Amino acid sequence: MKQEFDDQKSGQGFDAYWAIVLRRKWWILGPLFFGWAIVFASAWFLPPTYISESTILVEPPKVPSNLVEPNVEVDLADRVQAMSTQVLSRTRLLNLIQRFNLYPGYSWSPDDQVNKMRDDVKMELIKSETNTSGKAEIVAFKISYKAPSADQAQKVTIALTSFFVDENVRASQEQSEATTLFLDSQVRAVAQTLADEEAKVRAFESEHEGALPSQLDSNIRILEGIQQQMQAAQAARERLMQQQTYLNSMQTQYQNMSDTAMAPQSIDSQLDTARSSLAAMEAKYTDDHPDVKKLKETIASLEKLKKDMANEARDQMESGESPQAVGQTNAMLNLKTQMKLNQQELAQTTQQMQRLQQEGAVYQARLNATPAVEAQEADMMRDFGNLKKEYQELLAKKTESALATSLERQQQGAQFRVIDPPSLPDKPNFPDRFKFSLGAIGAGIALAILFGFGAEFLDDRIRGEQALTEATSLPILAEIPALSTAKELKRARWMPRLAFAIMILCLIVLPSGVVYAYYWG
Repeated sequence: MKQEFDDQKSGQGFDAYWAIVLRRKWWILGPLFFGWAIVFASAWFLPPTYISESTILVEPPKVPSNLVEPNVEVDLADRVQAMSTQVLSRTRLLNLIQRFNLYPGYSWSPDDQVNKMRDDVKMELIKSETNTSGKAEIVAFKISYKAPSADQAQKVTIALTSFFVDENVRASQEQSEATTLFLDSQVRAVAQTLADEEAKVRAFESEHEGALPSQLDSNIRILEGIQQQMQAAQAARERLMQQQTYLNSMQTQYQNMSDTAMAPQSIDSQLDTARSSLAAMEAKYTDDHPDVKKLKETIASLEKLKKDMANEARDQMESGESPQAVGQTNAMLNLKTQMKLNQQELAQTTQQMQRLQQEGAVYQARLNATPAVEAQEADMMRDFGNLKKEYQELLAKKTESALATSLERQQQGAQFRVIDPPSLPDKPNFPDRFKFSLGAIGAGIALAILFGFGAEFLDDRIRGEQALTEATSLPILAEIPALSTAKELKRARWMPRLAFAIMILCLIVLPSGVVYAYYWG
């Protein structure tokens, strides 16, 4: 029976549905109005929240990188994330909460206040299109804060924006200064090592003085000069040996000869021989040559001796002595003097040859030690050169880093610039009363349909001949009309008018509420 009734309901047409609307008009109008009124009124009683938002532009460095190379390289996304962690730290948020008296309802728990504020702070990164490297770059980011009042939302957003800008400047400067300090410490360490190595090089050069590769040419030239002096000394020694032999023979002749005038002739012959030798040596050597100087001294001595002998002979003749005896005596004295001078020169020449041999041995030893010293010096100078190159590179990097740090201090690097300052919202973000008014109409319609057709669905009464015919196969024998009382007849006359008035009121009030919420909500 019930299934047949449902089937007959499903087959009703528009007239049947209109009849249901008329019959259930109060179940439709009541929930429609009251559902709209409840939802619409809730939009005015819910606590409003306002959102203040600011936009911060990430500006590229003002000075080209080819002029001043930055000494820090940080991904902007990582930097923003790191700064957001610092800005939204518990200490700073508690400071803001106490400063602006935020979340008084959470005063019993500071951690709850901090968590609530972190939920109310939002960040949004604005990225550019993918560049040539295939990575999107951050060009700006937004900061917003949600608060119960517009003024409070703006003040907190201003503080957060200031935190981000100041933190970026501080972080950039700290990173740049840290890089410069690190390079400065490295330069100092390498400079100390370089000074130690330089001291080792100086000690090595001092230890091997004379055998250094840089002194090789001078050592060769000095050794050649020593060899030339040695040859000259040998020649002078041979000459002195010959002169000694000559003087010995002259001494023998003086001893065997009678007193003749040989003495002056002997001095003259010695002078001639010495002058001839001097002329020959001046053709080969300069006036500064030792042998030339000695030969000149010998000639001067012979000339002086000749002059003295002549003066002595004249004095003796005036005194009455025998010139022959005087000449013989003077000749013997002159000969002994010459032999003594010759022996002295021979000894000096021998000493000179020994000295030259010793000096030659020293310089020859230096020349022999030069290859080994050169190898050691090459290893030492290679390490010293690498260390010096490293020092120069570090010094150049330190200079560039100091310049970049100075640029960061002047805030000429990549900066955060506020292009949209924190706004003062003129309407709450929640609740959106316009959307609530539209939602209220939808909720009223849904309740009207639910209550109106729900009441009809739950009512299993049969209304009309057609419904009875469709519900049962029994024939209809008679129809008893409804007998209304006077009160029911009166009610039947004004009830439709009231329903119509209420319907007109709903059609006026509901759109008016939407319009009011749109313009003044």
